[in-house]
Amino acid sequence: MPDGANHVAFSYSKDGKDRFTTVYPNLNLLDGTKDFSGDWTNAAGWTNDGTYKGLTVKKKITPWDGINKTFTAPKDGKYTFSAYVKSSGNNANVFRYVIINGGDRESLRKGFDNNFDWSRDSVTFDLKENDKVSVRYEITGSGSDSALWTAGHKWEEGSTATPWMPSFSEVTAEDYPSYIGTYTDNNSDEQSTDPVRYSWKKIE
Repeated sequence: MPDGANHVAFSYSKDGKDRFTTVYPNLNLLDGTKDFSGDWTNAAGWTNDGTYKGLTVKKKITPWDGINKTFTAPKDGKYTFSAYVKSSGNNANVFRYVIINGGDRESLRKGFDNNFDWSRDSVTFDLKENDKVSVRYEITGSGSDSALWTAGHKWEEGSTATPWMPSFSEVTAEDYPSYIGTYTDNNSDEQSTDPVRYSWKKIE
C-alpha cells in the first residue's frame, strides 16, 4: 500500500486538465497584464491578435521596440518574471532583454530558436527595493516574414514561475483554481503531471 508521499495539484476543471499546475499561483505584482491595459511602453507598435489561454495577445512584425511595463520592486528579494512568447520567420532572431534601472543586464539576455510555438519563458534574479526593471522581447533580425507574439506577462516574488494571475487589485474568486487534486505514493522526489493520476474535488 503506498504511503509516505502525498502529492497535490490544482486545476480549473474537475478533470484536472484546465490549467493543471503543481504549484498554487501567486498573484501578479503588475497591473494590466491580462489585456495590456494601462501604461505600456512601445504599445503603439503592437497590434491585438486574439487571445491565448484567455489572455490578450500582442503581435509585432518589425524589429525592436518590444512592449513592456516597468515594475518597481517593493522590497529587497528574489523575483521572477514570466510571459508567453511565440515567433515565426526564419530570421526573426528573437531575444529577451532585461533592463534594470536603465541598464541592459546582458547576463539575463536570452536568444530563442526561430519559428517556435507558444512557450512560457521565465527569468529569476535579485532586486533591491525601488529597483525599476522591465523585460521585453525583441525581433532583432531583418526578415520580411518575421512575427513575434506575447501575452500574460507576470511578476512575482520568489524563484518559481507560477501560473499567470491578475494582480491583487484585479483578482476575482473565478481567477483562482477551483479544484484540488491528490494522490499518494512512495516517491517523494517526483510528482506526476498527468491529471488522470489525481483524485479531484471542488475547493470549498
